[in-house]
Amino acid sequence: MTSSMRIVAQGQHLASGRESDVYLRPDGLLVKRTRTGRDLRAEAALMQYLAGHGMPVPRVHDVTPDELVMEYVPGPRMSSEVGAKPWRAGSLGRTLAALHRRLDDVPAPDFLDGDGDLLHLDLHPGNVVMGPDGPVVLDWACATRGDRKVDVALSWLTMAVAKLRPSRRLARWRFLKAFLADAGNVAEAIPEAAEIRLARHDRDADEREALRKLVEHYQH
Repeated sequence: MTSSMRIVAQGQHLASGRESDVYLRPDGLLVKRTRTGRDLRAEAALMQYLAGHGMPVPRVHDVTPDELVMEYVPGPRMSSEVGAKPWRAGSLGRTLAALHRRLDDVPAPDFLDGDGDLLHLDLHPGNVVMGPDGPVVLDWACATRGDRKVDVALSWLTMAVAKLRPSRRLARWRFLKAFLADAGNVAEAIPEAAEIRLARHDRDADEREALRKLVEHYQH
């Protein structure tokens, strides 16, 4: 067991995603560890690039192919804030739109795949921490290059098809209305965004039907 792994073993497991596990080390740093063998150095390089262009991301401390050590940003996720404080839904929607506008201004680095502008491709409220110094964007694993409208449309779709209790649906409507008012019209990008969402991993039948209806609606 390496020194880094021993430190993580003593830390607190915070979350597990499709490809990685996240731990809070005793020294207060966050560790993202891959389970699939994906090289985390590319994600670290992008985060350092983004920080240099003024995008709010966690500060990178160290990286190996298997582990990314970064700043731990305390605070609730934006998704939790929408649920816990529905009266803030409109302002939070505008905050997410503002993060997209900030990303609009960052030139896409040459080391990313694809052509076009810089896309996060997973910029939804669950990947935004409401930190003490403002919102911070997490999880750049899916970043690529392409049409910025597709990135915005994916954010909208993620919220639009999320399964919520009836009591939270009004807050979601307010969030999405405010988000689109500031982010702009992305109707033409919704079919492509839906294809990306469906291709990323298996979706249940309810979500597939919801996405089909949304695409059908915006194609007419």
